[in-house]
Amino acid sequence: NKNNKNNNGDKNEEKEAGITYAITQRLEQADPSEIRRDAILVTCFVLCRYFLHDISTGEKLVPGLEIQDIVYVTGTFSSAALLGLYWTAAGLLTRSFERSGGSSLLANAVNVAACCPLWIATEHLFGFGPLDIGGATLDASVANGFVGLASFMAIMKTVTRDWR
Repeated sequence: NKNNKNNNGDKNEEKEAGITYAITQRLEQADPSEIRRDAILVTCFVLCRYFLHDISTGEKLVPGLEIQDIVYVTGTFSSAALLGLYWTAAGLLTRSFERSGGSSLLANAVNVAACCPLWIATEHLFGFGPLDIGGATLDASVANGFVGLASFMAIMKTVTRDWR
């Protein structure tokens, strides 16, 4: 029985070493400038999404900066950081950051499909930004997130193709 515990411990250590090795390999093969560019772009997307929402909601009853505005802006920054993290993880998993030219529209679509629902669900769960920023329901928010993020990234990755 003692041998069985040691064997299970060895197997767990081998799994952890394998996962660590796989992550290290993906990071070594990734192009840091691609990761940085995409992180900047997804952050810009979230910030633009908030400002478009803010502009479209009409005039405020009381002009100026209020506590609720600060709460929304900090939630928006949190949402941007979260999307950046999810996008980077998806890009590493799908190998879209590798120097071998993995940056295609299909790779971006896969990244959107991999991270968008999780990002929107987390955003709603923690209440980042205005509740109706993406739509009246979670389904509408996910659909709008898919369309908005996919369109934005397709256009902006084409425009910023030569950034280094």
